[in-house]
Amino acid sequence: MPMAEGMKPGIGNYHTHTYHCDGHGEPREYAEAALKKGMPRLGFSGHNVVPFPTDWTMPATRLESYLHEVREVKERYRGRLEVFLGIEADFIPGMISPVHRDIRGLGLDFVIGSVHFIGPSDGDHAWTVDGPLEEMEDAVQHGFGGDARGLVERYYRLLASMAETAAPDIVAHFDVVKKNNRDGQFFSEDDAWYRAAVKLALDSVRESGCVMEINTGGVVRGTSGSFYPSPWILREACRMDIPVMVNADAHRPEQIDGKFPEAVQLLRGAGYRAQRQLTRRGWIDVEL
Repeated sequence: MPMAEGMKPGIGNYHTHTYHCDGHGEPREYAEAALKKGMPRLGFSGHNVVPFPTDWTMPATRLESYLHEVREVKERYRGRLEVFLGIEADFIPGMISPVHRDIRGLGLDFVIGSVHFIGPSDGDHAWTVDGPLEEMEDAVQHGFGGDARGLVERYYRLLASMAETAAPDIVAHFDVVKKNNRDGQFFSEDDAWYRAAVKLALDSVRESGCVMEINTGGVVRGTSGSFYPSPWILREACRMDIPVMVNADAHRPEQIDGKFPEAVQLLRGAGYRAQRQLTRRGWIDVEL
């Protein structure tokens, strides 16, 4: 779709975590960083409250202050920076999802959907796929009986189910399950079964109309050896006409555009010529 008259071009970031969850810095500090970097848009996406204790999701006691502070920033910077209020919502079947009634009632501008928690059955949240290596090893051994393939296929089935039954606006870090697989300890991305699992999830994302992000956060923070998703997945997504956007998954104000030029080059190499952006006039495509 064309850019509306008067709309500033350029790349925004919509995956942003503040001190309200596992990030550092206040919303105002991120807005100031965006202005200094010449970014036209900034979306906040605190990790949503989950019904069990964690050390990285937003505590229920902070939800209202998060919503209030981002709305204050939106008003304060109106005319200088387009600010959007969002949330990153986890998908755990039978428990929480990006379209849960508690999320729909928050008055958000957008929702990012994620699969972090993994277990062999619906509602199981015993492990996370992007935690420390030791947690991944424990999940494989004690959750999936030593079957790493079973865990990975379960992850992509959950991602597909989220797109099919609880589609968010943006699908986060599509292949984050590879985070602890730098040395090929658990699987090879060239394995036929792995590519089939990815294709299943991509089919569901395409049918849902969700935007898929290319997430630079793992590289910027040194927790991953590559962006999410891998280049071959981006090429397949382009072939399937799945819309994409570059996101930083920023946990500090200075990270809001981390590795964006490299991500844009990857998108171009995969065949993309534009990326999707949320503006105050709706979703648009911005040329790369």
